Amino acid sequence: MSNRAVEQQNFDAQDPFAGLALVTKPVPKAEPGHVVVRITLRPVNPTDLLSISSNRLRIPGSEGFGIVHEVGEGVTTVAKGQRVVPFVGLDRQKGEGSWQQYVSLKQELVWPVPDSISDEAAAQFVVNPWTVYGMLTDLKVPKREYVLQTAAGSVLGRQLIQLAKHWGIKTINIVRRAEQKEELKALGADEVISTDNEDVATRVKEITGGKLAYAALDAVAGTFTKQVTASVRDGGQVFIYGVLAGWDATLGVGDLFRGVHVAGWALRNSEAERFEEYIDKVSKLIEAKIIVPLEGETYDLADFQLAIKKSTEVARGGKVFLTG
Repeated sequence: MSNRAVEQQNFDAQDPFAGLALVTKPVPKAEPGHVVVRITLRPVNPTDLLSISSNRLRIPGSEGFGIVHEVGEGVTTVAKGQRVVPFVGLDRQKGEGSWQQYVSLKQELVWPVPDSISDEAAAQFVVNPWTVYGMLTDLKVPKREYVLQTAAGSVLGRQLIQLAKHWGIKTINIVRRAEQKEELKALGADEVISTDNEDVATRVKEITGGKLAYAALDAVAGTFTKQVTASVRDGGQVFIYGVLAGWDATLGVGDLFRGVHVAGWALRNSEAERFEEYIDKVSKLIEAKIIVPLEGETYDLADFQLAIKKSTEVARGGKVFLTG
């Protein structure tokens, strides 16, 4: 029995994905208090590509779903053959993620999946849903006020629309293509602005009657952040959680004078201390079909390069998965 894994064997900043290779590793043994999980499904997330591009992990992969392969002495929380989510992202000191077939984790980092949650939803239980829940609770947007978000057509953006609607928060959603408008409105979006033929700040003023958005979430950064901050009320909060346009962000000084607060938001800064809260609240939201993860194409682990390419395509659909 072998353990196939995608490993970063060398690193070239000009082509970081070229240094990845499929390797075979020994299957880990279950030490006391540990659980060995056979991972069968894992998504290709933007954060995974970011970790590869910055050479942060030897084996990428921020989340996944699998079956308990073996339990060590003293394990009481799960049993062999049980469906589970291994929280690989909370065990970063090993430098190993979910893009491998077997992982060994402490039992407290292995969560038994309820029968009401599908394998595909469980595989993407952490990164997007926890981020959406965490950011929206931190913003504290009152009911019937507007939250603005960029990259609204993404899998995360769609989940934010779903959760905001459930909580009575109105959304202004920014996309790059006009054809996405009706699709997002059918999902529950209140307003959709397409940057290919609309001015963001002008439309936000029209939509809000001049009040502007209560708060905003920005996955783009770069020069676009200036349009985001200009669209937020005096004293409003903007969280930057993505770097689609690069690691710099342009801000208007006038918006800073208006008291607009800009901060970065990363799941890793709260996932440990809010671990139990995220599991409890998000699992209930997924079970109730309030947050519905979007599934896309699947590729065998050996075809990781094709999966990476697909995950970066515009209008690719749902989340791309690696199987096997």
